[in-house]
Amino acid sequence: MATQTSQRYLAGDYLAENPDWHEDDAPWKAGLIKQMLDEASLRPGSICEVGCGSGRVIELVQQAFPGATGDGFDISPQACQISARRARPDLRFHCGSPFGKPLAFDLAMAIDVIEHVEDPFAFARDLAEIGAHQLFHIPLDMNALSVARGWPVTDARSQIGHIHYFNRDTAIALLRECGLEIVTERYTPWAIDQSHKTWKKRLAAWPRRIAFQLGAHASVRLLGGWSLLVLTRKASPAGS
Repeated sequence: MATQTSQRYLAGDYLAENPDWHEDDAPWKAGLIKQMLDEASLRPGSICEVGCGSGRVIELVQQAFPGATGDGFDISPQACQISARRARPDLRFHCGSPFGKPLAFDLAMAIDVIEHVEDPFAFARDLAEIGAHQLFHIPLDMNALSVARGWPVTDARSQIGHIHYFNRDTAIALLRECGLEIVTERYTPWAIDQSHKTWKKRLAAWPRRIAFQLGAHASVRLLGGWSLLVLTRKASPAGS
């Protein structure tokens, strides 16, 4: 049964607010993912993305690893119509969830998804059941500037469907509490790298650059404009 929060993706509300399904951000995200996997010496032969939207991110990631297969999953019929145009024999798209099925991938990705789901703990655990490694990209909405201004958080909820708001510490704690080991993590500077879109974003990018150089964690907590890319795997049982 569809819940009120999932209904926006089933009925087309999300597409109405985001007609390109954030496809223009896909090359930036895929480039960061490829860089992290290369630095971790991880070359997945099978990749899935849960909540793949238009399918552009997994298409680019899968292309970066010749011989790998890709599977994208999304519950939105509108997203499935968009992603189906990218399907090839080695890149498949599925309308629905992969969870609870006998599926296994070398890498399971959730790129800007966990903040949308009703139970992020169950989601992270389910992702670990289908992927030997997991990759999360998580927006860090909870920062001093956003809280003080108020509207960035409410806009994130009404326009792009964020129902959970993270900072780095709470995001990492959630993943660890789900039994995942942090392989590597890094901040991703979306407000800086995407600052060309408006003059206001270009103006705000400079203070963020300077502040980050002076103190990365403090600047992210205070000014925001960053997300967190995290590569995980299931933690080994104690004593093993």
